[in-house]
Amino acid sequence: MKKPDELIANIDRSIFAKALVMSVIAHAALMGATSVSLFQDWMRYGFHSPSYINAEKTRERREAEETRRREATAEKAKSEAAEAEAKKAAPGQTDQAAPAAEPAKQTVAVEEAAAAEENEKKTPPEVEPLPPKKEFQYGDDLTLD
Repeated sequence: MKKPDELIANIDRSIFAKALVMSVIAHAALMGATSVSLFQDWMRYGFHSPSYINAEKTRERREAEETRRREATAEKAKSEAAEAEAKKAAPGQTDQAAPAAEPAKQTVAVEEAAAAEENEKKTPPEVEPLPPKKEFQYGDDLTLD
């Protein structure tokens, strides 16, 4: 059994400084490891806040989606024009003015598709009105008594 004086012999040695340094190192390592994607975003977008970076990413995604939709619309208009041309070029066709009118129809179809896409963008979302305001009522189990 140890004497009480032996138990308190090393009490004057403090581990505060060592614990503080180890804590700072551990926190820096943990924050650095969990912030890799933020560092990558800073390399791409510059040193900005995460909200600014997320807004930029959202804008880029919208532009890419819009470009993809426009390309799909143009491809669809081209394929429809090609199908219409193939039908008109069938044997037995005697009208020579029809092929000349085909490019005009194609441009009209592309313009109509672009106009339809613009109309889709400008329509506001469906919003349901709020229910009418009700007077405050106590519940069945709640009284002022």
